[in-house]
Amino acid sequence: MKRLIFSLACLVLSLALPAFGGQQKKQGAVLYEIKRDGKIGFINHQGKEVIAPRFDDVRGGFIEGLTRVQVNDLWGFMDRSGKVVVSPVYDDNDEFSEGLAKVRSKKKWGFVDHGGKVKIPLEFEDAGNFRDGMAKVKIDGRWGFVDKAGRKVVPAQYKDVDDFTEGLARIKSDGKWGYVGKSGKIAIQPAFENADAFVDGLALVEIDGKKGYIDHSGRFVWGPVKY
Repeated sequence: MKRLIFSLACLVLSLALPAFGGQQKKQGAVLYEIKRDGKIGFINHQGKEVIAPRFDDVRGGFIEGLTRVQVNDLWGFMDRSGKVVVSPVYDDNDEFSEGLAKVRSKKKWGFVDHGGKVKIPLEFEDAGNFRDGMAKVKIDGRWGFVDKAGRKVVPAQYKDVDDFTEGLARIKSDGKWGYVGKSGKIAIQPAFENADAFVDGLALVEIDGKKGYIDHSGRFVWGPVKY
């Protein structure tokens, strides 16, 4: 009976801990989120307070060494020592990817580096994270892509797009999916009802109700066939 009671107590404790606070890795160790007087901070595994509670909210882990923090309804970034390295001056932000993070102010998105320097001006209606050296951006209701220098290498002319993988990105034009390259030129003409991202050189596509796999040139290596 004692063993049963002990087991039940452990189960209750394990279920209760995640509700009390999150945890994040710090230089190979784990940080445990705490809350005091409505503010969020962190302790280490020994229970020592390593980051004093002073944030209204914290989102995500330490991606590329930085995590997102909120102060007075505005967002910035904190490093693993608790130092705020990107001042909380933005209405919204997202995690770092490939050295840059998207941030929003006055309903416009742009990108900052690890030091908080604006690398790509806040001028986009919407934006994605950098993948394969490119980020999707929305201008006047249409999507295109910028590189890390902020150059609009793929014009914002598509109704929908997906992230670059293996040097190609899905784009939707006139109701059909195709692929564009990093030069901005169409690599595979929009002809598919559905199309997936490339994985190890192949992408699953659907045309005329049939599915098959194409390579980077757009050639079918299998199919298309009715599923």
